[in-house]
Amino acid sequence: MAEDVIDMAAVRAGDSTRSRLRAELDDIAIRLHVEAGVPTADVLGGDFLDVAQGIEHQELARLTASRLAERARRLREALTRYSDGEYGVCSECGGSIPAKRLRALPDATTCVACQAVLERAHTGGSTLEDSPAL
Repeated sequence: MAEDVIDMAAVRAGDSTRSRLRAELDDIAIRLHVEAGVPTADVLGGDFLDVAQGIEHQELARLTASRLAERARRLREALTRYSDGEYGVCSECGGSIPAKRLRALPDATTCVACQAVLERAHTGGSTLEDSPAL
């Protein structure tokens, strides 16, 4: 009987995880649709500052769309990992990714320890503690 309760709790937790991933992906899809239009800069009219501000708005809109699209891609990958039974498994060491980390970053593919190693490797091994005092 206790095993049935544990299994049901796991099923409910799994459904909750899938629902959370799907809801976040749906939210991003809505935001991409609503914010899809990149504003046009009126180059012919207005002064230099108006043109510069229009271009800045265009760049911000493109950057936002790019970030949202990348987030959507990572969430789709997380849903695929979930379907394959690999969600919550670190892609580096094969260990479990803590539930707390997955709640904060549902698309996380690495545990905290492996992510720290990857970040150190990416930055050339330097950390804030390694930099000389000013």
